[in-house]
Amino acid sequence: MIDTRYYMVAGHRFGVSSEAESFTLMENYEPFKLPPASPKGGTPDAVFTLSIESGEAPVFTEELSQEDDKLLAGNHKTGLGQVIICGKTANGMPVFEFRWMGDTAGWLVCSTCYDEGRLITTGQYTKMAIDNALMVLYSLATADKGTVLFHAAAVSHEGKGYLFLGPSGTGKSTHAQLWLKHIIGTELVNDDNPVVRIEEPAQPPHSKGHGTVYGSPWSGKTPCYRNVSFPLGGIVLLSQAPYNKIRQLGGIEAYAALVASISGKWWDKRIANGLHLTENTLVSSVPTWHLECLPNEEAARVCAKKIETTAFTDIQIIEEAIRLVNDGVSVTLPVDGRSMLPFIIGGQESVILQKPVQPKVGQVVLAWVSPGRYVVHRIITIDGNEVTLMGDGNLSGTEHCTTSDIKAVVTHVVDAKEHTHELYTRWRRWAARLWRWLRPLRRYLLTIYRRVHSI
Repeated sequence: MIDTRYYMVAGHRFGVSSEAESFTLMENYEPFKLPPASPKGGTPDAVFTLSIESGEAPVFTEELSQEDDKLLAGNHKTGLGQVIICGKTANGMPVFEFRWMGDTAGWLVCSTCYDEGRLITTGQYTKMAIDNALMVLYSLATADKGTVLFHAAAVSHEGKGYLFLGPSGTGKSTHAQLWLKHIIGTELVNDDNPVVRIEEPAQPPHSKGHGTVYGSPWSGKTPCYRNVSFPLGGIVLLSQAPYNKIRQLGGIEAYAALVASISGKWWDKRIANGLHLTENTLVSSVPTWHLECLPNEEAARVCAKKIETTAFTDIQIIEEAIRLVNDGVSVTLPVDGRSMLPFIIGGQESVILQKPVQPKVGQVVLAWVSPGRYVVHRIITIDGNEVTLMGDGNLSGTEHCTTSDIKAVVTHVVDAKEHTHELYTRWRRWAARLWRWLRPLRRYLLTIYRRVHSI
């Protein structure tokens, strides 16, 4: 008899349909299991559903080499003999083959948007096939929802979560165990595959989105399947050394540390864009460190002392974003305030920043203005090197700076539903010009706008 059960990880619900025998292999999912849905309530919304069955192998029409597959970071090809091969079926559907010690455990056939999957098992290593199928579907279905599956160890201490990153064999689990042993009050969140999600502000516009680390049903050598979550306080890249030394990473170094540890189908543009936005937010809002260390107590204490006394202020977050922009990385930055209404809603939306080339009238830019502050405002005039800015939502007053004070140009807006909108489409440019002409009426138009949108 086919049964359907629902689970929730990091706020994302998913369903599994199978014979009862498969569920006996899914004890690690029990802490995340949801109560049965009421018959009157209908089927719960789910980011994806997976059906498990036995059958014949699908036919691959396009296959990627094992070396090119970076689907599960640090997990796609290991010394333990686990391999995931990606390809397409005859009708163009994504398919993944899971192999263990040279034997095939199963095939996962997915819909093109990864909201449905069918796992065909061979009867060998079935649990491994189920776990990998759910990890693959979860990481791909949530990639555009501010969510990433890390290859990392995660601990909590004094109400915050910390991630330890690094290639397999670096000592992530060992360092987590050192914290558990020597840093009083530490608890293990997950040993191998925690989830990090960018949470929306609880009360905009007074707070910003932030990273939260969650436990998951997938762990490593140490079974740890805890349905818990903590605000993300720091990320630490580990490497082995004959000494203990820690330094903070900035710009492209921090971004690279995250990319190497995040699971995803990087050759798929939609998924890669979603992961890119999440990584940018994390790099610009969560301190990232590199710890060169020995596997000893001192390493844990050096790490804990340094990262727990460090937090980004707003100006440090902005300056970190500027460093990334200067390195050629597009950065997503949350914005506060109402000075750019109605085109940007502070506290609810974010902007995507890129390196400025030639400032132009009408562009929205991040600039340093007197008396010593950063603003995200629109250029209204340029006279040689002198630039005049004004917020779209301001009734009066302008800011002045030079072209060298323009640190980044805003190219897109990310709304509260994480949809990305280009800022300089034809109709948006026309609307911005019209809005400037309507400046004498802004007071009344903004009052109506705020009431309609409850801002």
